[in-house]
Amino acid sequence: MDIELRLRVADIVPLIDALDAYEYWQLGDELPRNNGEVFVPGDLPSDCDRYWGADPKPDEQQQEAIEQVKACRALADELRLLLDETPNDA
Repeated sequence: MDIELRLRVADIVPLIDALDAYEYWQLGDELPRNNGEVFVPGDLPSDCDRYWGADPKPDEQQQEAIEQVKACRALADELRLLLDETPNDA
């Protein structure tokens, strides 16, 4: 199901910031996080991933959190894309 929503450009940045905070403070509880970033397998090259290593084996809770983080990031990326596509005078 799709929902159409009208947003002012000025409303998009706080939404992106809120998603970033949600990822770190809520979804990242079960995952490695450092310096404002949550780390999921694949964020870093496997040979130098100090959080997950070359062969990550997240437990069930971590796997669920990883999927939620990825969905949160995808939504934030869509919002960033909207900003990029918006004319500067909008």
